[in-house]
Formats: sequence, C-alpha cells, structure tokens
Amino acid sequence: MSKTNPCRNYRYETEHFILRQVRSEDAPALMACYSDPEAVARMNDDNCLRGFLCQTEEDLRAYIAVWQSEDYARPAVIDKSTGEAVGTLEIFGGEIGVLRVDLPTRYESPAVLQELYTLAMEKFPADFPMGAMVTKAPAGAPARRAVLKELGFAGPEEFRGYGDYYRLDCRKLGIAYCGLACCLCSENQSCPGCGQAETPCFETCENFPCAREKGLAGCWECKEFPCGKGMHGSNPRARAFVEFAREYGPEKLIECLERNHRAGVAYHYPGKLTGDYDGLSREEIFELLLNGRREK
Repeated sequence: MSKTNPCRNYRYETEHFILRQVRSEDAPALMACYSDPEAVARMNDDNCLRGFLCQTEEDLRAYIAVWQSEDYARPAVIDKSTGEAVGTLEIFGGEIGVLRVDLPTRYESPAVLQELYTLAMEKFPADFPMGAMVTKAPAGAPARRAVLKELGFAGPEEFRGYGDYYRLDCRKLGIAYCGLACCLCSENQSCPGCGQAETPCFETCENFPCAREKGLAGCWECKEFPCGKGMHGSNPRARAFVEFAREYGPEKLIECLERNHRAGVAYHYPGKLTGDYDGLSREEIFELLLNGRREK
C-alpha cells in the first residue's frame, strides 16, 4: 500500500465491529462472503475486470494483494463476537468518493447496514476528504436502499455511466462562520455544523450569532472584519482562514484543505483540536493552503 494511504493510521470501531486494513490472513474467514453468489451479486464491480466471486482462498488472496497495493482503503469488517473478518469496505476520497460494502448474506440486515453506513458517514469524509460520497445499492438489495434513504442519501441515480448509486453531500457542514472547517473537524460526528443552532459551541460563540444576525454566510463577508470577536481574537488559524476565504472564496478554502489532508497535512492531530496549521503565521498558512507542504 502506498505511503499516501491514510488507512494505516486509522482503526474504526462500532458497537459490534472493528475495521482495520484487510490482511492476507483474513482470506479463510472472508471466503464465506466472497464465495457466496448471492452476496457477490450485491457487490459493486463497476470498472472492474471481473466479478468478485472467488472459488478458492488463492483467488481471494490475489484480490487482497491488490487491495493492499492501492491508494484507497480496504478495511476488513471484524465481528467483535467472533474476532473474524466477515466482509470488507472500500473507500477513497476526491471530488466524489466511492464507498463499497461487501457483506455475506447473513450480515445483510438493516441493523448491520445502518451501523456500517453510519460509521462511513461520520468518519470517512474527514479521513478521506471528498465532496460527495456515492455507494451502489442494486434493486436486489432492498435493505441497503431503505437504510441509505433513511440516512439521507439521494438516489438511485447514475454515476459514471452505471446505475443504482446513492449519493450523500459530504461538504454540507462546510466552513464555520468563524472560518474553521466543520467539514474536516474531528468532532463532526457529534456536531451538526454551524448551520444549526444546536452546535455545541452555540451558547459561547460570538461569531455565530453575529454573522447570523447580519445574514452573512461567514465572517469573510463582513465589512467589519477583522473585529477581533470570538475565534478571531484567540485563534490565528481561524482568522487566516477567514482572510483566505475572503480573498479566494470558501469553496477554494475547502478544496485546499482537502487536498492537503490527502497529502498528510493534518487539520487536527488525533485526539486534539490543533494541527499543522496552528503555530504558523498568516503568510505561512496561505502558503500551505495554496501550495501544499514542500518537500525538504
């Protein structure tokens, strides 16, 4: 797997499952999934040279070797109750990121699908930045279609000439009024973003009510900026982001932040609210946003 693949740095956990990069030794357990014609019929093999039906462990290990060599992540889904891999997911970022979900028939239930799709919605857009997430759910997978609709995916629709895709806009959290990137925030699984009054910092934030009262999309539209209110008096990163959005637009800010994230520039360090943009001057932040991190 290439050095740019962020999957090596992540381990995901839900109530019933652990997700970590698939390994060759997972092949025996995964045969229950990939030798099951009914399960394979639900898998997304668009743009693949052949389907995923495997007759032998050697066939499956050949697939795993490919999955370990690509720039996107292929985490195995480990059932906590048995400790064995029961299926895999696949995800990669970009303007439109594709999510694949491969599960054996006995795990094709609304409860399991909701648990895994919810994890993907909450974690993958920040760890593998994308403008939108699409995932395939053919007509023969009614449980998937129902769960995706319930979670807010739109579809079915075509994607790159193939049908049965469901789409989720991952940039809906966007940039906060103060300039920070809700779309990349490590707390975004529990926060609806600054577009909602229920955001955790609503009661203490000065920028939120000020911009809302003025009918502004963000502080970058305000004639009084820089005013020193709220985050702009205590967070140089937020102030620089507002200045950048003012000069280049908020979409350009998101684009630069996502590109840098894919290249390993951390918006947040794991478990912290600071990252590679903190401790830099305005000029250094602009340079990092526009040109990325230069090789030393």
